[in-house]
Order: sequence, then structure tokens, then C-alpha cells
Amino acid sequence: MNFRQIRYFLAVAEHENFRRAAETVHVAQSALSKHIAELETRLEVKLFDRLPTGVRLTQAGHAYAEEARRALEMIERAGVRARKAARGEIDRLTIAMNDIGARNRTLARAIAAFAHDYPEVQLDFVTQVSQDQLTAFRHGKIDAGVMIERPEEPGLDHVAIAEDPFWIAMPRSHRLAGLDSIPVHALAGEPFVSVAMTTYWLPQTRLMARCRALGLFPRIVQEASNDHMQMSFVAAGMGLGFVNASMAGIVTPDLVLKPVEGLDVSLQLDFVWSKSAAPLSLLNFIETLKRMVAQAL
Repeated sequence: MNFRQIRYFLAVAEHENFRRAAETVHVAQSALSKHIAELETRLEVKLFDRLPTGVRLTQAGHAYAEEARRALEMIERAGVRARKAARGEIDRLTIAMNDIGARNRTLARAIAAFAHDYPEVQLDFVTQVSQDQLTAFRHGKIDAGVMIERPEEPGLDHVAIAEDPFWIAMPRSHRLAGLDSIPVHALAGEPFVSVAMTTYWLPQTRLMARCRALGLFPRIVQEASNDHMQMSFVAAGMGLGFVNASMAGIVTPDLVLKPVEGLDVSLQLDFVWSKSAAPLSLLNFIETLKRMVAQAL
């Protein structure tokens, strides 16, 4: 299909005059007449009736003009989408997320801002812990991930999102709940509910090491497979629990979260992607995230 000839044909159909049509498409009138004749020959139909004062579409010409306009509009839309895709404005990204990332407001604002600025980039989120994300990267299953305690991997790049310190969760009726911050020695002898070491081995190891350095040896009475289960056990009165401060936004009214004096242990939250496989759409998201992180700071 010769789209130039179609444009020439539509110009003649609109102006019903070869001279005016030639001026519109910036081509010699003789050349325009030749193109229309070639088009009629190829289609084996007469598209125009030649009149003393100009031309008029035949019935076949009217039918062809209707479909030709649709075809050109489709081609123009295709060109627009191709240019948008080349700018990273049309795509589909898969991003792995953990619980802490899901409740981080800076990340949530970045996602909302990106969805507003790039409405034709679909973001698909999957739930994965950091270790599983590394495997997913190696097999090309995800485009990016939100990790805690990001391991050093030469093929990965990252943006630091936030640090999430450990606080102590307790029932609102607890004797220590009225304090602004909790002295470490006040926690001695208290029962504790802990997230299982197999769930978050590295952060739990660092947390327990810091507690021992401060002279606190938590008496674990119950383990939970995740922090939501842990909070439920704390609310039931089974014991206190070290949780991340970001949980403060989702705790039930019968619980309080308090900082612990000297407990300077936190989780580092990072947005991570593969250096060798970052599409332009992902780079656009990263720029949006960097802007949100800068605003938060």
C-alpha cells in the first residue's frame, strides 16, 4: 500500500480540485494527477469523475475514501504508540515487593506519581522476600524488586528508599505503654513474641546481637511466621514484640509502638534492578522514585 498516494487521493477528494490539492500536499499538479491515475489503475476502479471545474468522487471513490481515512488514522496511531514506546511510555513492568515495601509511603507516592505520568505503563506487583527476588532476577522473572538488607550483587543497581528502625510493640494496657521511649532495662524479664529466624534471618540476628550488647536477653515464648501474625500474638497478650516502626500506620487501637533507648537497629529498604536489563520505562520509574525520596528527605 502506497500511503503517499492515499494522502494525495484524500487531498483531491477534499478539495475536489487537482490544483488546490497539489498546493496542499506540496507537489506538482502533473505529478499529483499521475499518482491518482496510478492508484485508479492498481485498484481497477474510477475514483473521480473529471468535470470542467474540478473533480467529483464516484461511488467507488466515496467507498475508498471512507476506508482510506480509517487506514491513515490507524497508521498515525501506530506511529504515535511506537514513539511513546521508544520513550518508555508504553510497557509492562513486573516489580517484586515485600511487606515493608508495601507499607512505605515514599514508595507508594512514587507508584502513584508514575501511574499519573505514565498511564500506559502497567505495573504488576508480586510478593517475594529478598532471597527469592535474587533468584527471580537471575531467571528474568522480574524487572525490579524492593529488598530489605540488599545483598551485594555486582549485576544489580539500587536506590535507597528508607531505613525502618525496630521499635517495641505492646498492648496499650501494658505498664510501659505510657512512656515516650522505653529504657532497655525495663524490658528485662518480659516475655517476647518473635518473627521466626527462618523468615528474616539477617535482621533478626542483628536485632538479637544488639539486644545482648545492651544487656537484654529476650525470653522468646512464641515465634510467628510474619510480622502480622506477630502483632496478633502481641495483641492477645502473649508477650512484647520487636517490630519495624513502619507498622505504626497499621496497628490496631489496642496496641502501641514505642522506640527503645539505644536500640539503633534498622532495616535498609532498597529499590533494586538489573544493570544489564533495565528498559527505558523502568528508568523513568526510577527517576520518579528518586524524586519522591529526595522530597521525603
